Amino acid sequence: MELEAISQLTDSFRLQAAYTYTDIRYKKSSPEEQGKRAVYAPRNQASAWLSYDVKSGPLDGLTLGSGVRYVNGITSDRLNTHTLPSYTLVDMVIGYDLTNIGINGLSAQLNVNNLTDKRYVAACNSLSYCYFGAERSIVGSVSWKF
Repeated sequence: MELEAISQLTDSFRLQAAYTYTDIRYKKSSPEEQGKRAVYAPRNQASAWLSYDVKSGPLDGLTLGSGVRYVNGITSDRLNTHTLPSYTLVDMVIGYDLTNIGINGLSAQLNVNNLTDKRYVAACNSLSYCYFGAERSIVGSVSWKF
């Protein structure tokens, strides 16, 4: 089940929130696995994102945003004997539409994922062999719409 809501709170503020509930279970499998939850499918995922667009003044065209992502209920084995710890990550973005300085269609953006550089377990192949999730990443992009 997925739910999503988007609200333009004001001319400048926009809020987006989403929730996903997943309950995938094995049906055709060994007897001990039947009815167990599927590996690596989070039971709950939620996110919220707030952005602010500057609409006038010297910073007209600037966008600032921040969001949070929550993941819960990932099983790491087919018998569901181990569930990974929940985690919450914070992201942010800053962007600028260069149309306002005379360069039509050009924009630049900088995204920071996992802003707090949180260390979390993303997956496990066994109880003793796990993978950590992505560290903080900073990605810049430039786009041109014509």
